[in-house]
Amino acid sequence: MKYNLKVLLLSLGLLLSTIGTISAVTAQTSDIASVKKSLSFKQHELIAASAKQVDKKELKAFFGSKYDYWDARVLANYWGQSVEEAKARIGRKIIWGKSDVAILEQFLVDARIQALQKMQSPNPPLQLYSDSKYEYDDAQKLAAVWGDNSPWDAKIRIEKNLILGQPEIIEQALGK
Repeated sequence: MKYNLKVLLLSLGLLLSTIGTISAVTAQTSDIASVKKSLSFKQHELIAASAKQVDKKELKAFFGSKYDYWDARVLANYWGQSVEEAKARIGRKIIWGKSDVAILEQFLVDARIQALQKMQSPNPPLQLYSDSKYEYDDAQKLAAVWGDNSPWDAKIRIEKNLILGQPEIIEQALGK
C-alpha cells in the first residue's frame, strides 16, 4: 500500500509539473504570437509607406511626361485597371527607362486599336466622350464644322480623337 501511495504521489507531482510546464509554454507561445503579430503589423506599415512613396514617384513621372489623362484612360481600359493605377503604371515604365517606354508605346498602340475596334459596333458606348468636358452643344457645332451628318456622328469623332490622344484637334475645331 505504501508503494502505491508513493507511485500515486510521484504521478501526481509529475502531473502537476507537466501542467505547469504546459502553462508556461502556452504563455510563451501567446507572447511569441503577439510579437510576430506586432512585427507583422509594423512590417505592413513600412511596406504601405514605401508603396506610397513609390506611387508618388510613379505619378510624378506620369504628370511630368508627354502622356495625358486620355492615354491613361485608354490604357486603363486595356489593362483592366483604374485610371489612377494606369497613371502609376505609365510612370513606372517611364522611370524604368527607354526600353520600357518603347513597350509602353506599343501597349498604347494596341490599346488604341482595341478601343477603335469597339467603335465599329452600331451603337458604340462612347465612354471617353461621356467622361469628357464636351456636351451636346459642342457635338452640334463640331458636326457643322466637320461636315458630319449629325451630332451623334460628331460624338463618335470626338471619341475617336480622344482614343487617339488628340484632344487638341477637338479644341481647335471648337475655336478654343
